[in-house]
Amino acid sequence: MMRVDAFANRETAAYYLQEAHNRVHTERKMRVLFLVQDPFVWDKQEPVYDVFAADEAVETIIVLVPTYTATDAAMQKTVGRYDEGYWHFFHDRYPDVYDFTNVLDLRVFAPDYIFLSKPYEALRPLIGTHTRELAKFAKLCYIAYASPGTKNFLDLNARMEDFFSHITFHFCDSEEEKLLMEAVHPLTVSRGVQHFEDLGYPCFECYLDERRTAHSARRILWTPRWTTQERIGGSHFFEYKDLFLEFAEKYGSEELKFAIRPHPLMFDHFVTEGQMTEQDVADYKAQLAAHDIELDEGCNAVDTLFVTDILLSDFSSLNMHFFLLDRPMVYCPCSSELADDFKKILEGSYVAENWGQAEYYLTKLIRGDDPKAQRRREIIDVFRAKHTGAARRIAERLKRDYAESLHPVEVYLPEVERWIFEQKKYLVSLIADWQEGLLAHFCAQEWYEGYLALLQMRVRNENLVWGEEQLLSKLQEWHVAAGAREHRVCLTLAMLLFADPLTLSVPLEIDLWPEGLYADIREVFSRQRRERGIG
Repeated sequence: MMRVDAFANRETAAYYLQEAHNRVHTERKMRVLFLVQDPFVWDKQEPVYDVFAADEAVETIIVLVPTYTATDAAMQKTVGRYDEGYWHFFHDRYPDVYDFTNVLDLRVFAPDYIFLSKPYEALRPLIGTHTRELAKFAKLCYIAYASPGTKNFLDLNARMEDFFSHITFHFCDSEEEKLLMEAVHPLTVSRGVQHFEDLGYPCFECYLDERRTAHSARRILWTPRWTTQERIGGSHFFEYKDLFLEFAEKYGSEELKFAIRPHPLMFDHFVTEGQMTEQDVADYKAQLAAHDIELDEGCNAVDTLFVTDILLSDFSSLNMHFFLLDRPMVYCPCSSELADDFKKILEGSYVAENWGQAEYYLTKLIRGDDPKAQRRREIIDVFRAKHTGAARRIAERLKRDYAESLHPVEVYLPEVERWIFEQKKYLVSLIADWQEGLLAHFCAQEWYEGYLALLQMRVRNENLVWGEEQLLSKLQEWHVAAGAREHRVCLTLAMLLFADPLTLSVPLEIDLWPEGLYADIREVFSRQRRERGIG
């Protein structure tokens, strides 16, 4: 497997953010690609997609990556399968939908912007889907697939450097998230090559606009979380699963229906972790049916929440969505400290520390006793002012950036260029200090992937360019003086850090190169030449 795009860190990410900012595009339609992973989180990007799809000045493309969940990754399954429901969800609804395994390389679409649906690089294991690869030819955008909701999740996001360091536009769901992310990426934000924008959260709009529709029976929905780990939200499923059955049996009627919508990963995760067996899951689903409790496992959470009157919930990003419908929620708390917006919605909700309290609040709400209704509406009015129109504001922000990219104001990051120069100088010292046998194990060196990354990077600063020229000149002198042929071959590999092979005065004698090295070197320079319109 080629390792040309395997290396990344904050400096290389900043370099490609700088390159993306400075890249001049021709005057043509703006091209926006949505790289999606499953239909469950599509509601976050869909409002923005709809705005762009209706705009004649924009071309929209959807590309599906194969189905690959955290459970699949934990079990080390082979990637490449498309869940049938997921595949049809997009292909049956939208034009210009492609499968990544057929596309092979997203460069074929020449996208200006790529929206990513999840920040987990491990769930996009195929070559050509990682942010470190995509950031080299497009500006990457992200709308959180779920509201972070807790301080812990905000901190986890801030530490996901392999993803967020490559994102040009992250459209945050709150001012709190924006400020935290800006503090974590001060250099790229201050130089204007990376943007954390608080323009509202697009998927909230449909909840704020929803008007309660008449239905024959009221509905109580329970949404247990997928994991019992407290630090990532916790789940009351095992504590409440039998009690919920009893409560539904006691209060269920033609006028009051009950439903459960577990997190899509919940049952599979519990089985994988050994907390349930497949038979346990089947038995519980049978109990739900016996108690006339609907098991909601559909793709569309929006439809589910719209027909729900009372929500019983563990920590979930759906809590905010339901709250904005102006309907009462009984919240089962976890030990993690909530983010500011989630603390606010608890002022208009009911917090149940145990099942006794949950049953008490549910019983009151069934009777129509909802004393927090007024406070809930006051909070919703504040959120409505912020989030209404979010999708259009995001689209307008990218269109403005696209217009500015016709004649970009060039940005130069001297700190990054200095890092590139020092890294190349360090590699020269390693490669030029030749020891017999180095060449045979060249691709096995711990610095090899960094070497491939640096081959693709060039400095602009005049002093650093002069420094590179001096290093190249010194390498050429050493090449003339070297007695061993293997040593000369290593020196030519060091020269490539500063020059395209076309410009070298000595040949690349590849017969001594180890397996895989020529393919990697060829990939680096073939790509560079294509980008420069050569070959």
